[in-house]
Amino acid sequence: MAQKDVGNDRVRQGISLIVAAVFVLSLVDAAVKYFSARLPLWQLFLAVACLSVPAMGFWAIGRFKAGRLEIGSIRWVMARSILLLLMWISYYAALPFIPLSVAAVAIYTTPIFIALLAACYGGESLSRLGWSAVGVGFAGVALVLRPGADAFSPATLLPVIGALFYALAMVVTRRHCRNEHPLVLALGLNIAFLVAACLGGLASLAVSKAVAAQADFLLSPWQPLGREEMAFIVCYAVALVFINTATARAYQIAPAALVGTFDYAYLVFACLWGYLLFQEIPDLFTWGGMLMILSAGVLISCAEEKP
Repeated sequence: MAQKDVGNDRVRQGISLIVAAVFVLSLVDAAVKYFSARLPLWQLFLAVACLSVPAMGFWAIGRFKAGRLEIGSIRWVMARSILLLLMWISYYAALPFIPLSVAAVAIYTTPIFIALLAACYGGESLSRLGWSAVGVGFAGVALVLRPGADAFSPATLLPVIGALFYALAMVVTRRHCRNEHPLVLALGLNIAFLVAACLGGLASLAVSKAVAAQADFLLSPWQPLGREEMAFIVCYAVALVFINTATARAYQIAPAALVGTFDYAYLVFACLWGYLLFQEIPDLFTWGGMLMILSAGVLISCAEEKP
């Protein structure tokens, strides 16, 4: 009985962690969209990494010296960090061009990709229910993105690409990093941010103004920082550590399918911030696609839970 209670406590803790993480994440993403016109992405990443890497680095060094911290596999921590970095870049690059709710729906095709990756990479077979869920999910994506329609923008594909990277990262987390300390995983991600920001900054200096104008958020010249930008950067750095630590811990202590289901709370929060901050009201196609993708995620969870 005690073991069952402990297991239930860990599941509840995992659910609480993922809901808190996606709430903060949705607010952070809305803030990134808000500041995208005056704060290039690489400048944001560099400023955040310069704050977070030294702080977490000192913590890690102290733990290493005391013999209280070990890294199971630097290779897999690095692989996870690169995959998450690619996810953030893909998702953030789309935010200046598409509504937050549309980006949120597209990125939350992640459980569909996780199911497919588990079947291909993990050797897990998908049931008929699972394959039906995958079909429903991709139909929902098509309904939201509407390729070929006049309203279609290539930028809407970026969050879907980001979802694939995120799914890969979560599979790596579950299979190869589940015993890593969450702050080690967060440190690895912030080091990846630091390296990418330096390379991105050099790229923004090398390209012409005409090329930079095509990808303003990624390649525009770096800007002087005011009080609002500095306050946002500090809050973003703190939030990023919490988000990645809480997400990693949630997937470590609770079933991935269950955590992934509660991960969908992000959609609600993203629609809320999109309406409050940008006066964005999702159209019927977006609501319909959102419902289909949410249903697909629930069906996949049910299929995974069946013996």
